[in-house]
Amino acid sequence: MVSSASRFPEYQVVCICGGHGFPHGTATAARITLIGRALQQAGVPFRLLHCGPSPIAVNTDRTGTHEGIPFQYTTTTRRPSNKFLRFLVYLWAVAELTLRLVRLWPFRRSTVIYLYLMEGPLVLYVGLLSRCLGIPIVQELCEWLPGDPCSNRFTNWLHKKAMFQSAAGALVISKAIEKRVRERCTTYGLDVRVLRIPALIDPAPFLSASQCTDLDTSVISEFLYCGTWTNDIFFVIRAFQLVRLSGYQCRLRLLVGANDGIIPSIIEYAAAQGISSQDFTLMGYVDVSALGALYRSAIALLMPLRNDDRSVTRLPNKMSEYLASGRPIVTSEIGDCVDLLTDNVNAYMAKPGDERSFADKMIAVLDQPARATEIGAAGQRICLSHLDFRPYSGVLSSFFSDCINGKRNALNFPSLFHLRLSMILRNLLCGLFASLIVISGRTRTAKKNALNSHAVTSIYFHNPNKRLFTKCVRWLKRQGYVFISIRQLIDIVHGRLLPPKGAVWLSFDDGFKELLTSVVPVVRQEKVSVTIFVSPGIIAEDGLFPWLHRDGSGPSRNDLIKTGVRDAMTVSELKEIAKYPEVGIGSHTVNHVITVNLDDAELCYEIGESKRQLEAWLGSPVTSFAYPVGQFDGREGKILSKCGYEIAATTVAARILNTSYQFEIPRFHVGDNIPFSEAVCNMVGVWRPVIDPPKRFLRRWRVLSNAFH
Repeated sequence: MVSSASRFPEYQVVCICGGHGFPHGTATAARITLIGRALQQAGVPFRLLHCGPSPIAVNTDRTGTHEGIPFQYTTTTRRPSNKFLRFLVYLWAVAELTLRLVRLWPFRRSTVIYLYLMEGPLVLYVGLLSRCLGIPIVQELCEWLPGDPCSNRFTNWLHKKAMFQSAAGALVISKAIEKRVRERCTTYGLDVRVLRIPALIDPAPFLSASQCTDLDTSVISEFLYCGTWTNDIFFVIRAFQLVRLSGYQCRLRLLVGANDGIIPSIIEYAAAQGISSQDFTLMGYVDVSALGALYRSAIALLMPLRNDDRSVTRLPNKMSEYLASGRPIVTSEIGDCVDLLTDNVNAYMAKPGDERSFADKMIAVLDQPARATEIGAAGQRICLSHLDFRPYSGVLSSFFSDCINGKRNALNFPSLFHLRLSMILRNLLCGLFASLIVISGRTRTAKKNALNSHAVTSIYFHNPNKRLFTKCVRWLKRQGYVFISIRQLIDIVHGRLLPPKGAVWLSFDDGFKELLTSVVPVVRQEKVSVTIFVSPGIIAEDGLFPWLHRDGSGPSRNDLIKTGVRDAMTVSELKEIAKYPEVGIGSHTVNHVITVNLDDAELCYEIGESKRQLEAWLGSPVTSFAYPVGQFDGREGKILSKCGYEIAATTVAARILNTSYQFEIPRFHVGDNIPFSEAVCNMVGVWRPVIDPPKRFLRRWRVLSNAFH
């Protein structure tokens, strides 16, 4: 038999949370810990990243291990009181979280993010970033926040669809939430796995409660409530007062955890209800061992639930702790509590939101303490059989691994939406980085050198959008660049013409059909010269670029041909634009093949035949050539010269100098849909020198990471 530990060792789970604090003080921390322990029991590594500081002062360690769960804060744990400093800290938190997620990219096929965030823009940001990186997300839903009347529009919108678009799975706590998630996924056609896991517990700290017998009746009985929701606390105070008004002597203990800021309002509210400070005790944060002792000392543990959507959809974490202690629980008949608990058998169940009914259940405990102890013991048995975290280890590990495998298969065929998200994120980061380069003055210096020298700035595009190309042309004009044609460039390279200062030559590879509307009209309007390098074999045939249709996604090549879809312009369109004085045409081999992969005979054919076909169509000499994907090995020069070419362009990022070899002309590349600030950095030649070193480092780091992973 294969153990669970050996069955799931190749996966890791990274939990991301924020705004609650870890490892102490909240139900969030408790649920994360128990989910993590269950996964670790199955051999799945689990760790936590807390985005931002802790709102709870008891959490002081930025890194550490809690009950076997390694955790780390992306900032300091202390939250500044100054609003501006707090804003800076949260910016730091998001930036650090972004860096940590990017570092997970090499391990994206063996990593899943357990997202314990359910509101705020950070949910959307982490979802989009993870989707762009190809890392699957399991979304936690221990509450249904849109059910709260105070929920804002963004949260409601997030829970409608956006939250689930980035999720591979959803971990829900109740049947009501499970139903809503499945309905949304069905409505919007989303492939999201859903698993319902109740409020889990490690009963070990509370098992000594099984030794409890009837409480000493000579001591005033004490009810206990643990929680931070003021509405529930006020409800308990009102119900407690009804019990006292019925003639019963008892006390109330309120554990408000680390949220001691609500203590003054509780004292004020209790006084308004006629309850003095001698009748109840208020306590802040206590550790687990002290908490268990307090539970066991109470005659009953209180967990009121209102008759609202929030109560229908939740299953409070403290219910599991209450039941594990072995003391009787007084709660309400609503939601999933009804499936676990039965009134007067293993719990006391009042009508939801009814103070009188809740007070009557408290009185029943006081009237029959021996019976209450029996009910508490029965509740503990329910807890041990249904809420102990250990039996959920296998189902959780299978669920997370299914989410990873499902996402892995989906990533083989990335959706258009995924690609667009990747481009948006890429442009945001690169645009910001390019702006910093511009601000640093490097572009100004490079531009000044270009304008004051006789070197030629050569720039090439593939299929730029009209807006970007127009901005590039007009920027070059404003800066004082002088546009030259391919004929002038040939004369400059061969020493027959001295280039003007600030000379710039524009070219386009491949001959996309979109150039007819995005580039040619701008070229004619602005009166600038350009050269378009095309492959006549593709243009004369179906006009489909092979590299755009290799992965098998989308319509088949035959379907595209039948519907008349093309990537490249047609022969007639090429002939038409070649008549314009601003447009020059060059060769790009017959079939856009990489020349280094060809033998000498094939190389001669691709170079010579492409020139012959183009000249036959255009009726004019074609003397310029561009290497497909910029690759060459030096054999091409002789053949190019023999065929009558005078110049050949590469993709080497540099300016053209008087020493440049005629068949290895360098060019700066500008992407199709990049931020304008990045385009400027490319046109003046500062982008590659800045970006290439870290790219090479990341490639080496990725190779090493994969080797040791």
